[in-house]
Amino acid sequence: MINTYDIDLKAVLRDNPELRIERDDYDFTVTTHFGSKIAKEETLSRYSTFGGKGKPAHLYIHVPLCSYICHYCNYVKTRYSGKDETILDRWTNALLTESKAYLRLAPWLCEARIESVYFGGGTAALLHERHLRQLMEHLRGNYSLTEDCEITLEGNPDNFDREKIDAAIGLGYNRFSVGIQSLDDKVLEFVGRGHNAETAVKAIEQLVRTSYPVNIDYIVGLPYQTVDSVAKEVEDLVALGTHQVSIYRLRNADRVGLGLDIGQRSAWNQLQTSHAIAPGVFPTLEETYSIRGVLMRLLLERGYRPAPAAWWSREGVYANGICATPRNKWQNMDSMIAFGPGAYGWLTGGREDILQTHNPTNISDYLHRVEDLKEIPLSHGRYVSGREAVATALGFLFKACQKMDVSKIRARFHIDILNEEPYKEVLFTLVNKGFLHFPLEGDCFIPTLAGEALHEEIVHIYFNQWLGALNLPQNQQR
Repeated sequence: MINTYDIDLKAVLRDNPELRIERDDYDFTVTTHFGSKIAKEETLSRYSTFGGKGKPAHLYIHVPLCSYICHYCNYVKTRYSGKDETILDRWTNALLTESKAYLRLAPWLCEARIESVYFGGGTAALLHERHLRQLMEHLRGNYSLTEDCEITLEGNPDNFDREKIDAAIGLGYNRFSVGIQSLDDKVLEFVGRGHNAETAVKAIEQLVRTSYPVNIDYIVGLPYQTVDSVAKEVEDLVALGTHQVSIYRLRNADRVGLGLDIGQRSAWNQLQTSHAIAPGVFPTLEETYSIRGVLMRLLLERGYRPAPAAWWSREGVYANGICATPRNKWQNMDSMIAFGPGAYGWLTGGREDILQTHNPTNISDYLHRVEDLKEIPLSHGRYVSGREAVATALGFLFKACQKMDVSKIRARFHIDILNEEPYKEVLFTLVNKGFLHFPLEGDCFIPTLAGEALHEEIVHIYFNQWLGALNLPQNQQR
């Protein structure tokens, strides 16, 4: 990565108007929405015969429970009061049932090389020790987890007390991710978080003491944020010894209204609350990226590097500079096996094509399929090949914020992105705009810090739309 600490992101936006995407239109995911949408039966048929034996893969477990629902959240989830443990039993059994059904369908699954596991949601850390033990024992008994498998437990600050942390470590969890989003109580209350800054700091302190890597999720673009307030908060996170700070821009687009295959409407989408708030509460797009630029410089000066984009890790925390979850998902684009409502995954195995899987986003529908119909709760799939698969792979590499090796792309897809169109034009346009660097006599494209800061917009516009769909950005059309 090319490191230039001082980048005027407002100027970058001004010079690249196609990347100006306002708060209420902003929602990006790593999945692709082109390719052929295929029915459940065909998807499962392709799934069953996939050659994943012995190949690396990532496993994602989606627990759709939250003790509170943030106003901006559009992930698949439902509220859990914490009083009825049978609900936790039910979801643990549902996830186990889904996994067992896939293991019967596709025997290769038990012999795929699982290098990373992520328990997310929702709030996976709401599960009690016995539920986490059931899931872990199932994974270890039925899948081939590598000896150094990275196993992450995600939760909120109020989930990580000393007892829960010790229990998780005892079960084999070796990485933690905590959604704090802000250290400003005024901001936390406004967006509907169920914890305060003091609780967040205490949880971070306890997790950092374990010596296992700790990631903190932090959102920019929230109400009342300023450059100064956010800079102080991130300074505090660095001082606490946080290993990784993942910086997300506030996503307030209506995923359902956009016709996407994932997610639900947030409270702000449903009630249009954000539109009714007096001007000045939310930072503008320019202010949001001024905040992003200050955080970038601050983290660089404190010894953090983005690997992948937006996931800023302290140097030396990860042996290869990037933790296993994004290494599998984006850098190597290994297969991602995903269970739970709204979960989406993909099968790749180093092939030229991609099979995406999508579970229903309706929680009742998911449970009905698993519990009543006793079937695999798959909604549909997407088959991606040819230029669209190359566009997806390049977008994943850009998200990984690692070198985009020309020879590896040639070996996998049998194309020469240096000389073949439309790949050459897209990549060198990004070089000319300062989002990629291509060294003289080089054989790789290297993301720049400007590219990192606007990586989701760039992936959406240049890789998905321009390259994947051959839909040229308006200001690039001839």
